[in-house]
Amino acid sequence: MERIYAWDHRHEQVVYRIPGHTHKDGREDSDLSPVWLPASPEELPSGVAVDDLRKVDVDD
Repeated sequence: MERIYAWDHRHEQVVYRIPGHTHKDGREDSDLSPVWLPASPEELPSGVAVDDLRKVDVDD
């Protein structure tokens, strides 16, 4: 499963999601209802910088 990374500008951190993945708590990640999880900049693929990421709002 491929991760999609983004920048959560509200919390100022890198986040990721796995489209189509069902998490242990039962939430399913979809384009209409993405499940963003915290990540670190070190996890970004080679050649991708934080400035390259799209900005998202992640609710608490």
